[in-house]
Amino acid sequence: MNEIIRRNFVFGMISKINIKFLITLICFAFLGNSIYGNFDSLSNQTITSEEISWLLWGVIFSFFSIIINAYAWKLLINNIGCSISNLNIIQLFLATNIYKYLPGGIWHFVSRYKNLRLELSNEKSIESILLEPILMLVAGFIFIPFRGFNLPIYILCWSSTLLFLPTFRQSLIKKLRTMKASIFTNNVNIKDRDLAKNSQNISTSLFYPYKPLFVEIIFIFFRFIGFLCCVNAFSIGSLVSHGELISSFSLAWIIGLVVPAAPGGLGVFESVILFSLSSHLPEAPLLASLLCYRLVSTVSDILAALIYPVKKLFKV
Repeated sequence: MNEIIRRNFVFGMISKINIKFLITLICFAFLGNSIYGNFDSLSNQTITSEEISWLLWGVIFSFFSIIINAYAWKLLINNIGCSISNLNIIQLFLATNIYKYLPGGIWHFVSRYKNLRLELSNEKSIESILLEPILMLVAGFIFIPFRGFNLPIYILCWSSTLLFLPTFRQSLIKKLRTMKASIFTNNVNIKDRDLAKNSQNISTSLFYPYKPLFVEIIFIFFRFIGFLCCVNAFSIGSLVSHGELISSFSLAWIIGLVVPAAPGGLGVFESVILFSLSSHLPEAPLLASLLCYRLVSTVSDILAALIYPVKKLFKV
């Protein structure tokens, strides 16, 4: 019986990985076909000083968005009843954020957990890590209905904020711990039974994370402004409403976050944007904008990771 259960678990994990890999592969094929079909038009795109200026603004907004994201995580940790004086949460976030580009897409979580557990209990460390991407998803859902007024879409997307009500939040944490237990048990020296035991010790004195959610919404908005700068660099930002742009951006960003087979949602984000906006915008400039945005966001991640090392270097 145990052997059957073990085989079913392994098969389930393999199927899950294959589905994510298949989705990513399809997105890469779609994106590659779009680049191939527009190669001549892409090669004719020119980058002047004006375009470079827009891209630099994109780096600046994307850079500050990461700092805002780090501050939202700090507020979230405070919200679950934790106060850390010996660990700089913002520094930890910025230093580990770059690890999301490593294969597997889990190493920023693992590194954060290893540091947090030195100051917090296992359950609080895991809770703060698992709730952070959910907070980002909820913040992203806020902007999806901006494409146009559709009351059912508004209700559906904005109802995601109910996940952080105490009753739903407790259930969500328990389910996330069960689903993501392998991240910690396989990569950190804790046992499954310890994780299961800790899942029964969720604090009942939970407060709705108004401040973390508000700051996370600002993070999404700054991230979008960075994308908008790349779109404006190729003079197509005025061809579609900003409401439709931020709606498509948020949807693509959410899907890229949920399907982590490729580092940083690479290929998935770009494909969703192409699929949703290619009928409204010329494809070659849109492709150029997406390629530049990928470069802009990666550079901003690297710059954010270098803040404290450079600061320390100058202090010496």
